[in-house]
Amino acid sequence: MDPHAIARATSAIARVQIDAASPFAAAEVRIKRSIGLDAGPDAERLAFWRSRAPGSRAGDDRYRWEVSHKRHPPVAHAGARETWRQWRPDVENDLDRSELRISLPISVTETCSYLAELAEGDGPDRDDARSLLDEALPLFRRDLAPHVQCSHPWTDTFALACVARRPRTLARVPAIATAIATSGAGLVVDGAVHGFQFPFHEQPLPSASAQLALGLFVLGLEADLLAQLVTFVRSAQLPSGGFCDPMPPKLAAKYPAVDPLTTLAAAELLLRLDPSFDGRTARDALFTRQDADGFIREMGPEAVWLTGEAVLLARDVERPFAERFRWPIVLDTSRDRKTKLPFFAYFDDISRLFARIEGLREARTPMGFLDLAGFREFNNTYGQDMGDAVLGAFAEELAKLPATAVVRDGGDEFLVVGAPLRGSLAADLNEFRRTWPERFRARFGSEAPPVAPRVLVTQTPGKSLRDCREMLGRRVGELKLRSKVTPPEGVLEELP
Repeated sequence: MDPHAIARATSAIARVQIDAASPFAAAEVRIKRSIGLDAGPDAERLAFWRSRAPGSRAGDDRYRWEVSHKRHPPVAHAGARETWRQWRPDVENDLDRSELRISLPISVTETCSYLAELAEGDGPDRDDARSLLDEALPLFRRDLAPHVQCSHPWTDTFALACVARRPRTLARVPAIATAIATSGAGLVVDGAVHGFQFPFHEQPLPSASAQLALGLFVLGLEADLLAQLVTFVRSAQLPSGGFCDPMPPKLAAKYPAVDPLTTLAAAELLLRLDPSFDGRTARDALFTRQDADGFIREMGPEAVWLTGEAVLLARDVERPFAERFRWPIVLDTSRDRKTKLPFFAYFDDISRLFARIEGLREARTPMGFLDLAGFREFNNTYGQDMGDAVLGAFAEELAKLPATAVVRDGGDEFLVVGAPLRGSLAADLNEFRRTWPERFRARFGSEAPPVAPRVLVTQTPGKSLRDCREMLGRRVGELKLRSKVTPPEGVLEELP
């Protein structure tokens, strides 16, 4: 790979002047900020959107920003329309429709995520962002809903992958995302999504398979099917390191050997789920599609989004697997009201996923089991409301541990699962235990003594998470007998 390729890509993105009317305005903000560039003030962008009145709810002007470049003149990085590469012309010869297949899912998911981030914050733009989000959210949902039909394997799974990449968007459209994913699961034959139409009729598609797998994993669905998709995508990597849907020999010469969108989805999936995947070859293949101006393009108008994703992927390639790994989403409906942590069912879901996905099955995974010594007596002395408040505070502090999933197992018992190949969970839990009394007093004063955590921690292959939880649950009883008098900072034992 050209050592200057990433620098050229970053410089190209930096040169772009973000246009608030563009369908990619929000995407460009996220990308610039993610790679350390200035994206301009949010207030000006929101004020511009406020100044534009939305049109017909069924028309191209339904938002306060454009859904494509059909009405909005392309900016410099996109190039004139006549210079765009027609994306898969044998599949779709309508340039406007081709652009919408790429631009609309990106615009919906990125703009929803951007507005949601501002609306959830405490900055001066919160109210404006919340108002704009409330106005646009029904339209976001309506624009995503047709993908539930899964009538076009690539288009519909691409929309799913876009949503899966943006947790704030996913949290606002979980039912639609789940419906797209479960409908898309019906497209899988022999472990891969197959095409419907020429030139992909009955052909296994690495693109749609990777995109569907991204959605299934983030949603925690269809563990067996997901494992098959991951295996297929891994097997579809080309000698060049890139990925591309198979073409008939007569058409293959018309298309580049590496498809950027397919390579992006496949590499992202494997980087997050397969510790043995070397993403450097996929990264290098992706940057072979870089143009002289620094951008990577599929058609043209999406150049900043695609180039930014390639830069972020290149950064991920260099990170340890535990930092690249991403947990399935936890929806609000799946959280315990007292602690805001996911229920035990979430642990059950991730244990099933870890047991099925080849790359995670044997991966060393740290795991901890915690309970609170004397919590029943604490409740009896200080009341249930105080006890609930302490449980909530304990859970909130525990959830701050990096690269972990924290689950309420039941009562005053908690599970902490570290990301596969994570560094020492025992050291982090020991530090948490040591500082807990101080955190307790900062919240509740000195009137009540801090309830002390008892902690067991070990490591296990990913396939054995459930068995490990059973073992820790039994061993905690032995720990109780050995530590009848628990100091305020609690006790910790590390098991082999």
